[in-house]
Amino acid sequence: MSLVIVGLDGSQQSQRALEWALQYGAARSLAVQAVTVVNTKNLDDRARTARLAEAERSASAMVRDAVDACCCAPTVTYEVLDGDPAIALVDATQRAELVVLGSHPMSSLRNAALGTVTLACIRLGSCPVLVIPVDSPKAALCGDLVPV
Repeated sequence: MSLVIVGLDGSQQSQRALEWALQYGAARSLAVQAVTVVNTKNLDDRARTARLAEAERSASAMVRDAVDACCCAPTVTYEVLDGDPAIALVDATQRAELVVLGSHPMSSLRNAALGTVTLACIRLGSCPVLVIPVDSPKAALCGDLVPV
């Protein structure tokens, strides 16, 4: 499999995860796919359509900005899915070489610190999962970061 998947939820941490994934993909000649998952289960049709459209705009902008800042970006695609984020990203691990996720600043409890989506991917996923820590420096986007 020659694909790196990155979970993109609109947060600064997911942006850092995307930047890292672009560097990794470029260094390894791997395509990168950003995946945004929106759970619209309890929304009416109008609210569902609006929420998915907003997620599409956000994901498109985040990917465009990251690619523009990366002088050596690999092939990058993105998709916006409707469903449970944990289930969708665990399913995505079946087609990826690596899944990259950003962690979120929360309490010191393990589940809260990593988040339920991250834990699901780690425990149930079919490929390695890299979690970008909250206090990690921003990825260097022009060749300074070369994954080994």
